[in-house]
Amino acid sequence: MNTWKLAFTNIKKSVSDYVVYFITLILGVAIFYVFNAIGDQALVEDLSNSGYEMIKLMISLLAGASVGVALVLGFLIVYANHFLIRRRKKEFGIYLLLGMGKKQVSAILFCETLIAGLISLGIGLGIGILGSQYLSIFVGKFLDADMSAYRFSLSVGALLKTIFSFVIMNLVVLIFHAAAITKYQLVDLLAAGKKAEVNVVGTPVRSVVLFLISAAVLGYAYVRVGFYPQEIRRGEMVGLILAGAVANMVLFWSMAGFLMTILQKCDGIYFRKLNAFVSRQFCAGINSSAVTMGIICLMLFVTILMFSTGFSLANEFQKAVRSQTPVDFSVQRDDGVKVSDWMADVGRPMEEWAKEGYAEIPIYGCAELTFADTMGSSIQAMREQFSAAIFWDYQAEFISEADYNRLMRIYGKDEVSIREGTYLMVCNFRIMREARSRAMAEGLKIPLGGTVLVPADTECLDSFLMMSGANMELGTVILPESLVQKAVSEGELQPVKYLAAGDFKASGKSGKREMENWLNDQAFHGSLAEYAEHIADQHVAIGTKISIREANNGLTMMVTFLVIYVGSAFLIASAAILSLKALSESIDSQGRYEILKKMGCDRKMLRRALFMQIGVFFLLPIFIAAVHSLFGLRFMEAELQTFLAVGTGYGTLVTLLVMIVLYGGYMLASIRASERIVGVE
Repeated sequence: MNTWKLAFTNIKKSVSDYVVYFITLILGVAIFYVFNAIGDQALVEDLSNSGYEMIKLMISLLAGASVGVALVLGFLIVYANHFLIRRRKKEFGIYLLLGMGKKQVSAILFCETLIAGLISLGIGLGIGILGSQYLSIFVGKFLDADMSAYRFSLSVGALLKTIFSFVIMNLVVLIFHAAAITKYQLVDLLAAGKKAEVNVVGTPVRSVVLFLISAAVLGYAYVRVGFYPQEIRRGEMVGLILAGAVANMVLFWSMAGFLMTILQKCDGIYFRKLNAFVSRQFCAGINSSAVTMGIICLMLFVTILMFSTGFSLANEFQKAVRSQTPVDFSVQRDDGVKVSDWMADVGRPMEEWAKEGYAEIPIYGCAELTFADTMGSSIQAMREQFSAAIFWDYQAEFISEADYNRLMRIYGKDEVSIREGTYLMVCNFRIMREARSRAMAEGLKIPLGGTVLVPADTECLDSFLMMSGANMELGTVILPESLVQKAVSEGELQPVKYLAAGDFKASGKSGKREMENWLNDQAFHGSLAEYAEHIADQHVAIGTKISIREANNGLTMMVTFLVIYVGSAFLIASAAILSLKALSESIDSQGRYEILKKMGCDRKMLRRALFMQIGVFFLLPIFIAAVHSLFGLRFMEAELQTFLAVGTGYGTLVTLLVMIVLYGGYMLASIRASERIVGVE
């Protein structure tokens, strides 16, 4: 029998036992190609040429993420082949005993790796090429592209990148195989199945002590990160991450001895049915792969954080943009020039392109009052939190009740009513809104024109004046109409900004986009000499529904794709490694299950024992990762809410569904394969 024929025979024999490994390779290749091919799709090229800068940024970020994904998949391939080598030591020993040389055995492994790699690469690329077409259509529809530009396309760049990465990974595997075969001795190979695992921790007392110490370190990190996130400085954060990672590894390193010590104290549980057998099998599995399970736990922790935070952010972006783009445009000048006067001067009065009913309102400034003066006792804490901010000494901004209500009618939002001698504030930047609400609740007084104003409410209004894709309204004071008129006449208030908002007369997206492009051209590329200085200083801000929503959709898609790409690679690699380990343990346990059958254990009892053994083996790392995530998500939520009112509930629900499908699928597939291996299916 020649080398290639023997290699084909070995692969055919191994496919049923290691089908999870081959499926994982295929999925890895497909995912790698799909996300690297996005930039070469016809629809996406059209989007990029149309100015969707977010798509270009997403493509560059995906290219960078591909390096990390390639490393993860490479680790998976090397680790999986390490298990395959260990599993087949006795087989290799027989080859050597029959007269083969180590070079011949290495040649067999080379052929097997090449055949398996080519099969996985071919099927994976086929799935990836098909999947990239659907992804291209999704991107086009999500960004409302011209679908007539779609055509079937093959990304040569992604194809070559995938093949190159896969070849490099398999070359590393081949080097590993050659080194492994060279160092093994015949006696070690033949006796491989009889060697017992070494207890790397030692005595039960040492296991319990190490376990409790690691749990205490993790507990301290949980408290600091979960309950006092604002007090943590950068240096401490790095220390907490390192301490948590080390404690996580020690936790798994000592867990086998700790669990056996606890279980053996519980006679009613330990000696019930096959629990003693299952416990020893499970703890032996942890003991032999403690470092691997610790790394997998950390990978799952990162995956849960990425999925939960990423999907929540994407959902929040979509909700925010829907609520913050109620009309077609909002244009603001911060140099005291009316928007309508500006439009008239450039030869296109607003009446020509804005629908009747648009609003133009003044925003006032007071030379005697600064932004900081409207913050009350919160100002010091806010200065420390936003140390780089330069707007504290700028003039405070005011708007009349009538003008605010006029703008809100255009936006379709709630109007307000203010008593004489009182004021309200409007702000939607979360941290700033909370600070302003505290100031109002404390009764912050604002002196203006001989009148001392008191808060009309204890909370700041959660709204905005200028349309934007993010919650960036830092705070404007709303005053009674009569007070504004008096303060303006006495020179206490002066118009410092003008804001115009409404809908375009143009119909259809193309017409509105043309109007939007014209506005942007006037603001940033105009040629009138009298506006050259204003344009250079960028005194004009323009927000349109089309541009805000397109940018927001691009940001949503970027976050979602990055999360799916990197998170899926981590999740699949983690589940695949656990699955391979479980299958390897099942193969090693065949003799033990045969003994149990001879002792009278029925099939139902054996299947239950196997289910518990593999189920706990899979659930333990993800359970600990979930505990890590409970506190990690609290920290992420606190950090993100500085800018967005993001709750991670939506993302956590999506993450749970993904985990059930992918991780649960690997677990069930491993159980079914193990049942067949030990003969209890």
